[in-house]
Amino acid sequence: MINGKIACIVGIGIFLSCMSLYANQNPFMINANQRDFQAQQNNKGKKHLTTESVQLPSNARELKSVTLTFQNLDGTLESKQLRVDKTIDWHYPIKITQQEAIRNIAKRYFSLNDFEFYMEGKTFVINSPKHRILRHFLLASPTTIVIDFSRDRGVAYDGNIGTGEQYYAKVGVNAKSNLYRISIELDGIYQYTLKSTNTTHTIQLR
Repeated sequence: MINGKIACIVGIGIFLSCMSLYANQNPFMINANQRDFQAQQNNKGKKHLTTESVQLPSNARELKSVTLTFQNLDGTLESKQLRVDKTIDWHYPIKITQQEAIRNIAKRYFSLNDFEFYMEGKTFVINSPKHRILRHFLLASPTTIVIDFSRDRGVAYDGNIGTGEQYYAKVGVNAKSNLYRISIELDGIYQYTLKSTNTTHTIQLR
C-alpha cells in the first residue's frame, strides 16, 4: 500500500520568482529568500533543476502529499510538505519542475559599497540612493562603460566582481578624490544607452 508521500532532496537554494525589470516595482525590492548572486557563483558546477519525474506503481490511486527537502543559503536543511489529497492516474509520472526559473537564470543581483546592481540579458541596472550621477562614457580595449557618481563624503572603496555572464563581464567601484567611478567591462563591442529615473539608472546594450 503506497503511502503517497514522495521525498525529494533538492540540493539548491530556494529560487523564488524574481521581479520583472519592466514591472511597476523597484527591481531591487527583493527579500532574503530570493536568488542570491554570490550563492549562484559558488554553485556554478552544480546543475540546475529542470524536470524530475517519479513513476508510481500500478496500484496507486491517490496522492496524499509531497515533501520537499531543500538546502538553504546558509547550508541548513529544511522540509516543506504540500498537501495534495487528489486522485491520480498511475500511467503518468508525477513531475517536479523549475522550468520557469531556468528561463530566468540570467537575472542577477549583487552590490558593491553603496551601489546595488541588477543584470538580465543586455540590461544592467544600477541603484544609487546615496550618490547622484555626474557623467558616463565608453572606453575601448576592453570595451568598458564608465559612470561617475558624486562621492558625497562616502567612504574609500576599491572593489570589483567578475560576473561570469554574457555581456557584462566585470563590474568595479573605485573611489576617487571627489567621486565614485563605476567601470562595467563588456565581453565585446557594443553601443549603449543610459536612462535615469530618480536613483535608478538603466543601461541597455545594442
